[in-house]
Amino acid sequence: MAQFVFVKDINQLASYPVFSRLTEEQLQKFYQICREETFLPGAVLHKQGEPAQRIFIILRGQVAEELQVGGRTLSPIQPLGAGDVTGCSALFPPNVHTCTARAIGEVNTLVVEADRMRQLFDEDCEIARAFYRHVVGALHHRMRTLEMTTARK
Repeated sequence: MAQFVFVKDINQLASYPVFSRLTEEQLQKFYQICREETFLPGAVLHKQGEPAQRIFIILRGQVAEELQVGGRTLSPIQPLGAGDVTGCSALFPPNVHTCTARAIGEVNTLVVEADRMRQLFDEDCEIARAFYRHVVGALHHRMRTLEMTTARK
C-alpha cells in the first residue's frame, strides 16, 4: 500500500547517511525517481532468488534480511533501520536478490526502480558516487556481522 506523506521537505532526506553528501538539487533529482511506500508487519519487500528490480531506502521502521544457505536461515544480529538500503542486487548483474527482506513492524520506504536509478547515475556521477560509497560500506558491515553471527553458532 503506497502512501505519500513521509517526506514533507526534500531537505530532510539529507539527514539520512545515504543522502548526506548530496546537494539540494541532487536530492530533488533523486526524489523525483522514487515513490514512497509503506509495508505492514511481516510483509516481504523482496525475496531471495527472485529478480531484483527495485531498491528500498528505509525511512522509518526496521527490516530483517534473511539469507537461506544449505537449508539454514542466517540473519544479521541487528535489523536494518532508517537510512539503510536493501535490494541493492537490483543494480548488479545477474540482478537476483541474494536475501529476503521482511518488515519488522510497519516500515516506510522510498522505492526506486533500478533502471531509473542507473539512468540517474549515468546523468550525475556524483549521486552515484555518494550512493555507492554508502552502500558498499553498509554491505561490508553486514557481511562482517553475518560472519561473526555464523561463527558463534
